[in-house]
Amino acid sequence: MEIKYFDHPHHLLSLSKPKYGTKYCPVCFKRLGSIGTQTYNCSADGCRYGVHESCAKLPQEVQSPFHPPHPLTLQRHRLYVDNYSFFRCGGCNKNWLGFAYRCDDCNFQLDRECAFMRQGKEQLDKKHPNHNHPLALFEKVPTERYKCVVCGKACSSDPDPTYGCWECRLFIHGSCFERKLPPEMHHFYHPHPLTLSATPSHLHITCEACYQEFAWVWYYSCKHCQDFGMGIGCTLLVLPTSTSIKSETQIQHFLHGHPLSLRNNQEVRPCRLCEKGCTGPTYVCDYGRDNNYRTCSKYIYFHKSCLELPQQICHPFHPYHLLTLLDLSHYSSRRYRKCNACRKHAFFIAYICESYNCDFILHVECSTVMMPPITYQGHSHLLQFGDLQKFRDVDKMVIEINLLKCSACKSNISESYVFTCLYCDLNLHLHCGPLPYTIKHKDHIIHPLFLTNSPLQEEVEDEIDEFYCHACEEERDPLLPVYYCAECQFVAEFK
Repeated sequence: MEIKYFDHPHHLLSLSKPKYGTKYCPVCFKRLGSIGTQTYNCSADGCRYGVHESCAKLPQEVQSPFHPPHPLTLQRHRLYVDNYSFFRCGGCNKNWLGFAYRCDDCNFQLDRECAFMRQGKEQLDKKHPNHNHPLALFEKVPTERYKCVVCGKACSSDPDPTYGCWECRLFIHGSCFERKLPPEMHHFYHPHPLTLSATPSHLHITCEACYQEFAWVWYYSCKHCQDFGMGIGCTLLVLPTSTSIKSETQIQHFLHGHPLSLRNNQEVRPCRLCEKGCTGPTYVCDYGRDNNYRTCSKYIYFHKSCLELPQQICHPFHPYHLLTLLDLSHYSSRRYRKCNACRKHAFFIAYICESYNCDFILHVECSTVMMPPITYQGHSHLLQFGDLQKFRDVDKMVIEINLLKCSACKSNISESYVFTCLYCDLNLHLHCGPLPYTIKHKDHIIHPLFLTNSPLQEEVEDEIDEFYCHACEEERDPLLPVYYCAECQFVAEFK
């Protein structure tokens, strides 16, 4: 049996084995003989043209609901990359090889499977509350091409029917269409109400709970927080009302969008909050093992004690506003910012100020330091008195040679302690900073103590080798100033 094929009009094609040297079918770009069908080969001597029998029987012209104005014609695509004919399907928005059903007038094309999708006889009279157009029943839906806007899984015609909108390229499982999605809801993971929304066609949204990136789907967004979004599956994954949220085996916590389960962890895993190793009883996110999402349980671990931290605190380092414990990875504007106290980067969870135009951030570890800040007449911000060692690991691009420079005398600060500003880069030597000249001390109540340079005169005269603080009875640095009572020879180092 011989046929005349439109893509090879000069010679007839006949059913036979592929000729030597003939490798790929030009229509589907699969190897000839690989899909279990016979092959039409050119009968002319020296011509190696061949095409699958099933491909040769494809209709040359189809009418598709994806492109109602004009019919689509089967043809080679004109764009070649490295000798391969690539094209992007106007239905599934994926790249394909081989022939396309194309409208040259509109520069529109469909791949060979999407071109045969059809609208079923059933037309839904009732619109979905989250879409403006009526939804139709689809037939011949290619597998793994189109995702349901509710669950994010692939649509097909069997066993679960697919409904959708041709104009918007929107698809939804029949079972998902029947789900009652609340247009607005409150969730334990976010302080503001969440609203059912649709992703714009040009944007990709990352779910704040499972970290899965998605597009062209419905999700829950926050009107107050532009960067916040949660997938429908994660948003509706909450403990039943009959389950106590304070249960020891499973809890809902504001630091993670999924329920957390108590596990006896055998391997050392870093806690997402304190970044120290978790062993033994550990709260773990199990969501992902059964849901084909990016597996949270690989890196979501919490110490039980870390989850007992308060959600909001009032800290002396930032007395103006409350600080809220939040996961910084969900806030693009706050990612990789530095803790105002230790000036180290805050990557994951920290206490942050949510007040308008306030970027104050405090590590959880730094929040345990409750030393009162210092008000200094020579500076408008609050200062802290601290150990210089905690600044040694600060980004070297900011502080050269791992040293702080005194803002007063402009020399490097080499002492053990320093005054630093909580809001800017002001740093002061002890003798350049706001040390009071006279103080009263609980360990020496009979006389005031006076700020004095060290070593003391009697220490120099006695040529002593070891210098001690009488308050803590520990060895002190002889080069740093002290508070001193000359009458009693009482010495207290400034810390």
